[in-house]
Amino acid sequence: MGDVVQFLRAGNGVGIITNVLPRKNQIARQDPGPRPIEQVIAANVDYLVHVIASAQPAPKWELLDRYLVSAEYADIPSLIVFTKSDLIKDKAVNQAIEMYRAVGYPTWLTSAETGQGIAELQSALRDKTCVFVGMSGVGKSTLLNALQPELALRVNQISRASGKGKHTTTHLEMFDFDFGGRVIDTPGLKYLTLWDIEGARLAEYFVEMQPFLGKCKFGADCSHDHEPDCAVKRAVDAGEISNSRYTSYLRIREKMKLSKGVAD
Repeated sequence: MGDVVQFLRAGNGVGIITNVLPRKNQIARQDPGPRPIEQVIAANVDYLVHVIASAQPAPKWELLDRYLVSAEYADIPSLIVFTKSDLIKDKAVNQAIEMYRAVGYPTWLTSAETGQGIAELQSALRDKTCVFVGMSGVGKSTLLNALQPELALRVNQISRASGKGKHTTTHLEMFDFDFGGRVIDTPGLKYLTLWDIEGARLAEYFVEMQPFLGKCKFGADCSHDHEPDCAVKRAVDAGEISNSRYTSYLRIREKMKLSKGVAD
Protein backbone atom coordinates (compact mmCIF):
# COMPACT_ATOMS: atom_id res chain seq x y z
CA MET A 1 0.00 0.00 0.00
CA GLY A 2 1.17 3.52 -0.73
CA ASP A 3 2.12 3.17 -4.39
CA VAL A 4 1.55 6.20 -6.62
CA VAL A 5 -0.03 5.21 -9.93
CA GLN A 6 -1.17 6.67 -13.22
CA PHE A 7 -4.57 5.60 -14.51
CA LEU A 8 -7.18 6.14 -17.18
CA ARG A 9 -10.76 6.95 -16.32
CA ALA A 10 -13.10 4.21 -17.51
CA GLY A 11 -16.35 5.80 -16.36
CA ASN A 12 -18.74 4.98 -13.53
CA GLY A 13 -16.05 5.75 -10.99
CA VAL A 14 -13.74 3.06 -12.39
CA GLY A 15 -10.12 3.59 -13.38
CA ILE A 16 -7.58 1.40 -15.13
CA ILE A 17 -4.03 1.53 -13.75
CA THR A 18 -1.56 2.12 -16.57
CA ASN A 19 1.66 2.68 -14.64
CA VAL A 20 3.08 2.34 -11.13
CA LEU A 21 5.59 5.12 -10.43
CA PRO A 22 8.98 4.30 -8.87
CA ARG A 23 8.91 4.04 -5.07
CA LYS A 24 11.01 6.42 -2.99
CA ASN A 25 11.18 3.72 -0.29
CA GLN A 26 9.42 0.66 1.03
CA ILE A 27 9.23 -1.31 4.25
CA ALA A 28 9.15 -5.07 3.74
CA ARG A 29 9.35 -8.37 5.57
CA GLN A 30 9.70 -12.01 4.57
CA ASP A 31 6.32 -13.48 3.76
CA PRO A 32 5.20 -15.79 6.62
CA GLY A 33 4.25 -18.51 4.14
CA PRO A 34 6.34 -21.56 3.26
CA ARG A 35 8.33 -19.80 0.50
CA PRO A 36 10.96 -17.12 1.35
CA ILE A 37 9.58 -14.23 -0.71
CA GLU A 38 9.36 -10.51 -0.09
CA GLN A 39 6.15 -9.01 1.27
CA VAL A 40 6.01 -5.22 0.99
CA ILE A 41 4.15 -3.72 3.94
CA ALA A 42 4.00 -0.13 2.69
CA ALA A 43 5.70 2.19 0.23
CA ASN A 44 6.41 5.92 -0.12
CA VAL A 45 6.20 6.67 3.59
CA ASP A 46 7.74 9.51 5.59
CA TYR A 47 7.71 7.81 8.99
CA LEU A 48 7.50 4.33 10.42
CA VAL A 49 5.60 4.75 13.69
CA HIS A 50 6.31 1.98 16.19
CA VAL A 51 3.41 1.72 18.64
CA ILE A 52 4.15 0.02 21.97
CA ALA A 53 1.97 -0.42 25.04
CA SER A 54 3.38 0.94 28.29
CA ALA A 55 1.44 -1.79 30.11
CA GLN A 56 -0.32 -4.85 28.66
CA PRO A 57 0.62 -6.46 26.39
CA ALA A 58 4.17 -6.43 27.68
CA PRO A 59 6.62 -4.82 25.23
CA LYS A 60 8.69 -7.13 23.05
CA TRP A 61 11.91 -5.18 22.67
CA GLU A 62 13.40 -7.52 20.08
CA LEU A 63 10.35 -6.99 17.88
CA LEU A 64 10.78 -3.22 18.19
CA ASP A 65 14.47 -3.55 17.31
CA ARG A 66 13.60 -5.64 14.25
CA TYR A 67 11.27 -2.90 13.04
CA LEU A 68 13.93 -0.27 13.72
CA VAL A 69 16.49 -2.30 11.76
CA SER A 70 14.06 -2.65 8.85
CA ALA A 71 13.39 1.09 8.86
CA GLU A 72 17.11 1.93 8.97
CA TYR A 73 17.72 -0.44 6.07
CA ALA A 74 14.92 1.23 4.09
CA ASP A 75 16.15 4.72 5.07
CA ILE A 76 12.78 5.54 6.65
CA PRO A 77 12.82 7.69 9.83
CA SER A 78 11.31 6.03 12.89
CA LEU A 79 9.08 7.42 15.61
CA ILE A 80 8.39 5.41 18.77
CA VAL A 81 5.04 5.95 20.46
CA PHE A 82 4.21 4.46 23.86
CA THR A 83 0.48 4.20 24.53
CA LYS A 84 -1.33 3.84 27.87
CA SER A 85 1.21 6.11 29.59
CA ASP A 86 -1.22 6.55 32.48
CA LEU A 87 -0.73 2.86 33.30
CA ILE A 88 3.08 2.75 33.50
CA LYS A 89 4.19 0.81 36.58
CA ASP A 90 7.28 -1.02 35.35
CA LYS A 91 10.56 0.86 35.84
CA ALA A 92 11.99 -1.12 32.92
CA VAL A 93 9.58 0.66 30.56
CA ASN A 94 10.75 4.10 31.73
CA GLN A 95 14.36 2.97 31.35
CA ALA A 96 13.66 1.74 27.82
CA ILE A 97 12.02 5.04 26.89
CA GLU A 98 15.08 6.98 28.04
CA MET A 99 17.39 4.52 26.28
CA TYR A 100 15.67 4.82 22.89
CA ARG A 101 15.62 8.59 23.23
CA ALA A 102 19.36 8.53 23.98
CA VAL A 103 19.95 6.43 20.86
CA GLY A 104 18.28 9.22 18.90
CA TYR A 105 14.78 7.97 18.17
CA PRO A 106 12.00 10.55 18.73
CA THR A 107 9.82 8.97 21.40
CA TRP A 108 6.36 9.98 22.63
CA LEU A 109 4.37 9.04 25.69
CA THR A 110 0.65 9.09 24.91
CA SER A 111 -2.61 8.35 26.67
CA ALA A 112 -6.03 8.27 25.05
CA GLU A 113 -7.50 8.57 28.58
CA THR A 114 -5.70 11.75 29.62
CA GLY A 115 -4.83 13.16 26.19
CA GLN A 116 -1.12 13.21 27.01
CA GLY A 117 1.06 13.57 23.91
CA ILE A 118 -1.81 13.54 21.38
CA ALA A 119 -1.49 17.16 20.20
CA GLU A 120 2.28 16.87 19.97
CA LEU A 121 2.00 13.68 17.91
CA GLN A 122 -0.54 15.33 15.60
CA SER A 123 1.96 18.11 14.99
CA ALA A 124 4.74 15.62 14.18
CA LEU A 125 2.55 13.68 11.72
CA ARG A 126 0.97 16.70 10.00
CA ASP A 127 1.26 16.53 6.20
CA LYS A 128 3.22 13.27 6.40
CA THR A 129 2.48 9.74 5.21
CA CYS A 130 3.18 7.32 8.02
CA VAL A 131 2.67 3.63 8.70
CA PHE A 132 1.65 2.41 12.16
CA VAL A 133 3.13 -0.94 13.24
CA GLY A 134 3.02 -2.92 16.46
CA MET A 135 1.66 -6.00 18.21
CA SER A 136 -2.03 -6.69 18.63
CA GLY A 137 -3.49 -4.95 21.65
CA VAL A 138 -0.93 -2.15 21.94
CA GLY A 139 -3.60 0.44 21.17
CA LYS A 140 -3.02 1.43 17.55
CA SER A 141 -6.75 1.81 16.86
CA THR A 142 -7.32 3.66 20.13
CA LEU A 143 -4.43 5.98 19.33
CA LEU A 144 -5.76 6.67 15.83
CA ASN A 145 -9.20 7.40 17.28
CA ALA A 146 -7.57 9.88 19.67
CA LEU A 147 -5.66 11.53 16.83
CA GLN A 148 -8.86 11.77 14.78
CA PRO A 149 -12.09 10.77 16.56
CA GLU A 150 -14.05 10.72 13.29
CA LEU A 151 -12.26 7.48 12.32
CA ALA A 152 -14.26 5.58 14.96
CA LEU A 153 -12.10 2.47 14.51
CA ARG A 154 -13.20 -0.68 16.31
CA VAL A 155 -11.22 -1.38 19.46
CA ASN A 156 -10.79 -4.79 21.11
CA GLN A 157 -9.98 -5.21 24.78
CA ILE A 158 -6.96 -7.10 26.05
CA SER A 159 -7.78 -10.67 27.07
CA ARG A 160 -7.74 -10.87 30.88
CA ALA A 161 -6.76 -14.52 30.70
CA SER A 162 -3.74 -14.16 28.44
CA GLY A 163 -2.83 -10.49 28.74
CA LYS A 164 -2.58 -10.47 24.97
CA GLY A 165 -4.40 -8.50 22.32
CA LYS A 166 -6.64 -9.62 19.51
CA HIS A 167 -6.42 -8.37 15.93
CA THR A 168 -8.68 -5.36 15.46
CA THR A 169 -7.17 -4.36 12.13
CA THR A 170 -7.15 -7.47 9.94
CA HIS A 171 -5.76 -5.90 6.77
CA LEU A 172 -3.88 -2.80 5.64
CA GLU A 173 -5.98 0.35 5.69
CA MET A 174 -5.14 3.93 4.72
CA PHE A 175 -6.83 6.94 6.29
CA ASP A 176 -6.50 10.67 5.64
CA PHE A 177 -5.95 12.92 8.64
CA ASP A 178 -8.09 16.06 8.79
CA PHE A 179 -5.07 17.91 10.15
CA GLY A 180 -3.05 16.91 7.06
CA GLY A 181 -1.28 13.75 5.97
CA ARG A 182 -2.35 10.14 6.03
CA VAL A 183 -1.72 6.93 7.92
CA ILE A 184 -1.42 3.30 6.88
CA ASP A 185 -2.66 1.06 9.68
CA THR A 186 -1.32 -2.49 9.75
CA PRO A 187 -2.51 -5.68 11.47
CA GLY A 188 -0.77 -6.52 14.72
CA LEU A 189 2.26 -8.76 14.27
CA LYS A 190 3.85 -11.00 16.89
CA TYR A 191 7.01 -11.36 14.83
CA LEU A 192 8.78 -9.58 11.99
CA THR A 193 10.95 -11.58 9.64
CA LEU A 194 13.69 -9.39 8.21
CA TRP A 195 14.08 -9.32 4.47
CA ASP A 196 17.17 -8.77 2.28
CA ILE A 197 19.46 -7.79 5.16
CA GLU A 198 22.84 -9.51 5.36
CA GLY A 199 23.85 -10.78 8.77
CA ALA A 200 27.37 -9.44 8.27
CA ARG A 201 25.93 -5.92 7.90
CA LEU A 202 23.33 -6.07 10.67
CA ALA A 203 25.34 -3.84 13.02
CA GLU A 204 25.15 -1.01 10.46
CA TYR A 205 21.42 -0.74 11.18
CA PHE A 206 21.87 -0.40 14.94
CA VAL A 207 22.57 3.33 14.84
CA GLU A 208 24.47 3.51 18.14
CA MET A 209 26.93 0.88 16.88
CA GLN A 210 27.83 2.83 13.76
CA PRO A 211 30.59 5.01 15.35
CA PHE A 212 32.45 1.87 16.46
CA LEU A 213 32.33 -0.13 13.25
CA GLY A 214 35.69 -0.67 11.58
CA LYS A 215 37.56 -0.05 14.83
CA CYS A 216 37.68 -3.69 15.96
CA LYS A 217 40.82 -5.84 15.80
CA PHE A 218 39.28 -7.83 12.95
CA GLY A 219 37.82 -4.81 11.20
CA ALA A 220 34.84 -5.44 8.95
CA ASP A 221 35.09 -9.19 9.62
CA CYS A 222 34.20 -8.75 13.31
CA SER A 223 30.78 -10.13 14.26
CA HIS A 224 30.88 -8.21 17.59
CA ASP A 225 30.14 -11.44 19.41
CA HIS A 226 33.09 -13.60 20.50
CA GLU A 227 36.10 -11.80 18.97
CA PRO A 228 38.74 -10.18 21.19
CA ASP A 229 39.44 -6.44 21.12
CA CYS A 230 36.00 -5.60 19.72
CA ALA A 231 35.14 -1.88 19.74
CA VAL A 232 31.41 -2.59 19.96
CA LYS A 233 31.81 -4.85 23.01
CA ARG A 234 34.03 -2.23 24.63
CA ALA A 235 31.28 0.32 24.06
CA VAL A 236 28.75 -2.02 25.69
CA ASP A 237 31.03 -2.46 28.72
CA ALA A 238 31.46 1.31 28.92
CA GLY A 239 27.72 1.91 28.81
CA GLU A 240 27.81 3.65 25.43
CA ILE A 241 25.62 0.90 23.95
CA SER A 242 22.81 -0.54 26.08
CA ASN A 243 22.92 -4.19 27.09
CA SER A 244 19.33 -4.69 25.92
CA ARG A 245 20.04 -3.42 22.40
CA TYR A 246 23.26 -5.44 22.21
CA THR A 247 21.34 -8.54 23.32
CA SER A 248 18.76 -7.89 20.59
CA TYR A 249 21.57 -7.60 18.07
CA LEU A 250 23.06 -10.95 19.12
CA ARG A 251 19.69 -12.71 19.07
CA ILE A 252 18.72 -11.35 15.67
CA ARG A 253 22.13 -12.18 14.20
CA GLU A 254 22.06 -15.72 15.56
CA LYS A 255 18.64 -16.32 14.00
CA MET A 256 19.93 -14.93 10.72
CA LYS A 257 22.83 -17.39 10.86
CA LEU A 258 20.49 -20.30 11.54
CA SER A 259 18.37 -19.38 8.53
CA LYS A 260 21.41 -18.78 6.30
CA GLY A 261 21.27 -15.02 6.04
CA VAL A 262 17.58 -14.22 6.39
CA ALA A 263 16.07 -13.78 9.84
CA ASP A 264 13.35 -16.27 10.56
